Amino acid sequence: MPRRPASLAPAVAVLSMLAVAGCVTPVMRNADTLEPQRMLSGSVMDKAACDAAHEAWAEGGTVWVDLDPDWDPTDGTCLRYVHAGLAETNPVVSLYFHGDTMWQYLDGRSGWFRSYEKVSREMLEGFARRENETYGLPYIRLSRPGTYGSSGFHKERRRAREAEIVNAALDILKERYRIGRLALIGQSGGGHVVASLLTRRADIDCAVITSGVASVAQRARHHGWDRDITGYRDFYDPIEHVAEIRPDPARHIYVVGDTRDRNTPFFTQEAYANAVAAAGHDVSLIRTQGAGKSFHSLAPTGFKVAQWCVAGVPVTEIQSRLPLPPES
Repeated sequence: MPRRPASLAPAVAVLSMLAVAGCVTPVMRNADTLEPQRMLSGSVMDKAACDAAHEAWAEGGTVWVDLDPDWDPTDGTCLRYVHAGLAETNPVVSLYFHGDTMWQYLDGRSGWFRSYEKVSREMLEGFARRENETYGLPYIRLSRPGTYGSSGFHKERRRAREAEIVNAALDILKERYRIGRLALIGQSGGGHVVASLLTRRADIDCAVITSGVASVAQRARHHGWDRDITGYRDFYDPIEHVAEIRPDPARHIYVVGDTRDRNTPFFTQEAYANAVAAAGHDVSLIRTQGAGKSFHSLAPTGFKVAQWCVAGVPVTEIQSRLPLPPES
């Protein structure tokens, strides 16, 4: 995620971790968004190519979602996923949504994080096996539209269509793997996906939002932006849709963040948690230490919290197991 565009000097220090796009790359049909340039440009995939890709990933596959991009009504969206530990029937599955994979400025510049250049199918499959073995839950890692092999346009993230596509994909995966309930984990922009799914689904046992962009407008104002950093003003803002979350006494929501977070300020995460609580839902605000210079990375913590949630560990015990941020 980018820093405030009005203050470009600090960005110089992190350019070694970023790749800059020197020109606009045209959208390509059936391009693999595991490649950084294809992720940056976006990709349109037809169903035949999606089906072929499904056969290529031994420890994963694809989901074809027939929600057509506005600019090309003949196509749907092909989402990639990897999995580990799935049985013939799966009462509860842990499902992870990653954070954003590109950085952007409001002046149109964009690029990918250097770590994206190292991503491969084998790496993603290895991550899935590790998470399953470490936390003991059947696991699916679903790539958001336009990233990690999925078709679509990552520059259009946080608009309503991203959540609509993912929501439809979850219905297909539930039927494919005979899944009962879901334990969702979302880091940063993936937390936005989880918060958006809470307004659309009634089968979530645990929703863990780490460093989540669940109050998009508040975050933008804090950074001095007049819109989301994607450039769109018609973003879906979960805090404005809390009233649409259905009552569910079996569901537990955890908003997990670091009070020092420089990317997605903690007060925006707290505001979302307070709004969910005011609507009468079971939500807990967890403070802990994020990794990185921005104190923003909390994905491993999200997996732990999801495991403890499924196991019925009380929230007071969960908080006690996590290191608190130092007092500022």
